[in-house]
Amino acid sequence: MKPIHLNLAARPYRDYRPVYAVVVVMSLITAFLMLNNVETYYRYTHETRSTRAKIAAIEAQTQREKQAAEIARNRLEAIDVARLDAQTRFINAKLAERAFSWSALLDELETVLPNDVRLESVSPSFTDEGPIALSLNLEAKSSEGMMRTVDNMFRDPNFRDPFPGTETQRASGGYTFNLHVDYLPEGLQLNQPAAVKR
Repeated sequence: MKPIHLNLAARPYRDYRPVYAVVVVMSLITAFLMLNNVETYYRYTHETRSTRAKIAAIEAQTQREKQAAEIARNRLEAIDVARLDAQTRFINAKLAERAFSWSALLDELETVLPNDVRLESVSPSFTDEGPIALSLNLEAKSSEGMMRTVDNMFRDPNFRDPFPGTETQRASGGYTFNLHVDYLPEGLQLNQPAAVKR
């Protein structure tokens, strides 16, 4: 005999446990994603604020450097470079003139002048750098005195580029001539190219 099953429910029974489980899982996932979004937003705003502060500091520093560069440029433009250069050259020439040794020059001339050539006068011209230009007035007993003097100066490292000027024969005998040459004291020879011997 079959057992009798009585269904006294007003509606048919449905098992909602899987649905509840899905809802709970979805709620947990939604909550996790929401928390993740909140954290991401907080981190973004914090890092953006920090980055903006760094950018503002860099822009302020750049502006200060631009202002300093502008001030320096204005100061440089206010300087009279040509006048300053002329003053510097003048001072350097005066320093070279004060450091000039007449005794060393006369000793050097004594070694290069032939026995029959005599020095009448010498006029140095000083510059801020480089050799000292000499203008020499000389007297020789013969017409060969000028050429021997030039040859001797070409061979001496203290003199460079001797250039003969006019030569005049005296009525009383002998010759006078002038000579232009660059004089290099020993201190200047270190910074100058070697003279070409001819």
